[in-house]
Amino acid sequence: MNYRNLTNSVMEIVDDIGMSLLDLQGKAVKSPTSRKDFVTNADLKSHRWFLRELKKLTPKIQIFSEEDGKEILATKKSCWIIDPLDGTINYFHQLESWGVSVALVSEGQTQLGVVFFPALGELIGATYGENLYAGSSAKNLCVRDDADLSQAQIWTDHIKGPADPVIDIFGKLTRHTLCPQVRLCATYSLLNVAFGNIAGYVHPAPKPEDIAAACLIVENAGGKVTDIQGNPWTPFSKSIVATNGLLHDQLLSVLNN
Repeated sequence: MNYRNLTNSVMEIVDDIGMSLLDLQGKAVKSPTSRKDFVTNADLKSHRWFLRELKKLTPKIQIFSEEDGKEILATKKSCWIIDPLDGTINYFHQLESWGVSVALVSEGQTQLGVVFFPALGELIGATYGENLYAGSSAKNLCVRDDADLSQAQIWTDHIKGPADPVIDIFGKLTRHTLCPQVRLCATYSLLNVAFGNIAGYVHPAPKPEDIAAACLIVENAGGKVTDIQGNPWTPFSKSIVATNGLLHDQLLSVLNN
């Protein structure tokens, strides 16, 4: 399979869908499933569009989407893992920090990933070991050179379920780093590591659709990604630590102390 050609085809699909989502943003209607969790008509439209186009592109490859409502389990088989709209809360509140994410996973590893932030004009495709660019500043993908954790910006995220893991991580980051932040969009936060805007990002309980594409891009930008225990990441990792690499061990030490 020619992953580079396939990545270019997926970038075209993602570009079309992302721009349609941008047009819909001011008219999004939410359907709550709980006080803190909801989808919009835009999420569902994007989901259906991705299913249709990816089936045309690779009819024999299974597709997993966040909007299927089913847990995506680890598999060695080739599959698409998509988040039709990452950062729904931000999208609904008319912010720019939302996007779409698509990854092709095979043998338990991401082979290609595409992310798009329509409101920011950044479309990035990656195959294992290289990036393809379309955005205005995407060619600047390169992690920071921060080596002092105490002066580094490390972001984290809320999770669905009990907040204890987030509170614990946020407390450690508050004590040992420079003013941690939560942006409510894993893909956006990971791309900020890849762009060198922040030095790291910690997610205590990611879903495969949160990380499958963006973690590959972080690595291609010179960063390092593991789980909180320091094990190599996969799209099915139960936790994620992504950094510039220089302070990765320092951050793992803080998180595991």
